[in-house]
Amino acid sequence: MEFAYLDESGDLGSQGSKHLILTLMCTRKKKEISKIIRNAKKRLLDHNKTARWLSRRGEIKFYSFPDKDLLKRTLKKLADVEMSIYFVIFEKDGTTINADVKQTILAHLFRHIMKKPERKIEKVTADLSFFNREKVNRFILRNYTLKPVKLKNDQGIEFDVESGEITFSRLNDEEFEKVRNDTSNTIIEIEHYNSRLSDELQALDLISGSIFAFSGHGNNEYIDLLGKSKAKIEGGKFQKNEQK
Repeated sequence: MEFAYLDESGDLGSQGSKHLILTLMCTRKKKEISKIIRNAKKRLLDHNKTARWLSRRGEIKFYSFPDKDLLKRTLKKLADVEMSIYFVIFEKDGTTINADVKQTILAHLFRHIMKKPERKIEKVTADLSFFNREKVNRFILRNYTLKPVKLKNDQGIEFDVESGEITFSRLNDEEFEKVRNDTSNTIIEIEHYNSRLSDELQALDLISGSIFAFSGHGNNEYIDLLGKSKAKIEGGKFQKNEQK
């Protein structure tokens, strides 16, 4: 069984960070990830300063993590776990990210699931504040015209990208009952969970924060630790003018 977790780095306001990053982690190695995070917590409890930080936070977070060496060691261990990491960097350009904009970004993030039909991921766990306070949000993911397109960069080198329209529509209970048994539909459930009680969400926060440190501040010392690993990382930028 494959588990999936969803996280974001950056803020939703127009005057805050320049980017918002949504990150999806898919893995069968839930126990291994939990063990790594619990060991990191034990190391934080070894010293008064780091123990106080963990006590105030109640969980491990990338932002203000008090021991850089421990953070790097933890990321290295996570990088050795078999998982797939997908991310989308949204260039906000002064935009406030409301629920509709976030749904559009999620459509592009979840396209990875559609590209791999053998991957049966029906439920995704996210923090309580990710979408709203409802326990579960259900969506239908549709791919209308997505197709490969060849483009050239400034050096004239061709590369493949995907172009087309993807939709990610929220379903109410009645709509869900109508489509749930149709195997041609891709139904995604986002279940909200308290991240303080989830080692996996805390691990993803470290990974998402590493991507944000690079995209937002040009700091690659953390993301480089993830690039040389068993973890498969795939992502790209999504600009405001790409919204459908």
